[in-house]
Amino acid sequence: MRTRTLATGLALALLLAGALVCGPAEATTISILDLGDSGSAGDGTIFLADPAPTQPSTGTGVFEPFVRIQRSTGGGGGLQNGFNTDAKEPDVNFNTKDGSDWTRSVRFGELETVSVNGATYYVLQLDANQKGRASSGANRITITDMQIYIGSDPDLANPEATGTGAGGTGYTGTPFGDIASNGLLGLTPVWALDSATNGNLSVVLQASIWDTPGQGGSGHGDLDVFIPSALLTGGPDDFFVLYTEYAHGNDGFEEWRFNAGGAPVPEPGTALLLGSGLMGLGAWGRKRMMR
Repeated sequence: MRTRTLATGLALALLLAGALVCGPAEATTISILDLGDSGSAGDGTIFLADPAPTQPSTGTGVFEPFVRIQRSTGGGGGLQNGFNTDAKEPDVNFNTKDGSDWTRSVRFGELETVSVNGATYYVLQLDANQKGRASSGANRITITDMQIYIGSDPDLANPEATGTGAGGTGYTGTPFGDIASNGLLGLTPVWALDSATNGNLSVVLQASIWDTPGQGGSGHGDLDVFIPSALLTGGPDDFFVLYTEYAHGNDGFEEWRFNAGGAPVPEPGTALLLGSGLMGLGAWGRKRMMR
């Protein structure tokens, strides 16, 4: 694995006295509704709103996601789910955007870690796409579950529509079900938002926190997820699959990227205090794709 060290000015949120700890049966929500908001799951995973994203560069592919999930036509409560594979069809992996050039299989060796104060993390970045201004409840989307699978099975790269699992997707869990009903092609997730450690955890995100022309919302990273590197293990040639579920999606698609080689390099920024016992992540500049 390649390791990138964040500059001194990028102090990762060390959730100390105010840390959120989720019990195994507890239903908990982390709210990312304002600049610099952060929260921590019981397993040490940190969720953080980028406090000051840079103005984006225009042009297709600048953001370089590895999965796009499009809400279902007709609403259905804004529920949407899916996972990254080389199959780009909703009948294979749920609501994955049909024909997207930016949904693909990923090798675990493509991911880098960042090092902060002696701790290392894998970082996933979400670009959410919601209607409404930052002050509107319509602009919020809820991540009801995230699951990560790592394995050598080639079907993780391109599951057959006729395979086992819900609707031929290979997913053997119950979408939007309880935390115990997880599975993809016979695997259990190596990490999950809903787990015995985290409880039944959801993340509510305001997709246009900044509400400033050219900042936040579509075409920018809205949420950074720092997963302790010790929680994700696998060989460099194993496949890395991210499954996500959302509620209240009302516009376009949601997409994820990671800090891989060749992606825009995070730029040091000014660290800021997030609150009592919390040290915040400074401005992490990133170029973004404009839709």
